[in-house]
Amino acid sequence: MSEPIDLDFLEQKKYEAIRLEEHLDCTDHWSKPYYSNVYKFKPGVRRVLIGVNPGGNCQSKKYYEKYGYEEKIWSENRKSFNSYLDERWGDRPSGAQRKGEDSLQIAVQRVFRTMYEPKKWKNRLRNTPCFNLVPVSSKGTRDPELDEIWDNGVDWSIELLEYLKPKFIILYGNGKTGKSVWAVLKSKFGLEDCEKTPLPFGNHSIKEGVFAERPLKGVAVLALPHLSHVKGKNLDTLCRKLQELRPFPRTRFRS
Repeated sequence: MSEPIDLDFLEQKKYEAIRLEEHLDCTDHWSKPYYSNVYKFKPGVRRVLIGVNPGGNCQSKKYYEKYGYEEKIWSENRKSFNSYLDERWGDRPSGAQRKGEDSLQIAVQRVFRTMYEPKKWKNRLRNTPCFNLVPVSSKGTRDPELDEIWDNGVDWSIELLEYLKPKFIILYGNGKTGKSVWAVLKSKFGLEDCEKTPLPFGNHSIKEGVFAERPLKGVAVLALPHLSHVKGKNLDTLCRKLQELRPFPRTRFRS
């Protein structure tokens, strides 16, 4: 029997992210802790999706507030709400696109459509808790505040993962070292049964493994390249490789 959802804990995590944003004191750094409705954040969930950190800038925050996404994420009546499907993202100078049509949203949708059955992928995504390793946006790798964001933000997601105790983790950002989700989780929880599938573009690959240390011992992980950098033909190639690797996870620990 799964544990009940702890809304007080999730709200505490939300305010930790806001405090980090306020500490940085810059309009281009904004917190976005959750990418799916908080009622999906139950301990013992089947899978989670973890990105790197929120994208965009102060314009993104304006669109987020304009369309009331924060209220939808916390609404018990909008339990199927998911940022990768239902939000308009205003990262570009031309303004917000139609919902779900940003390149990163499209990439996440394509990944789930490839991993799961055609009639089930969207429901799987809607029922997956989605969040980032760091809950506050940066202005890219040259952002002078980036080190501080990471130093103060990584523990946020580690605590959230330990609360969720998922059976399967899908992540994007799988560099061996530095500021990648894969590198951080590997150093924190260890890995065993690790496999690597090279991709024929850049220096990218698909990585799989099983965490070796508690509290995530035995949890399977699928690590993809950073999806905001995988577009067009490269995204097609990634999806073909994922199709060949199905089902997921390909370990003795099934989702």
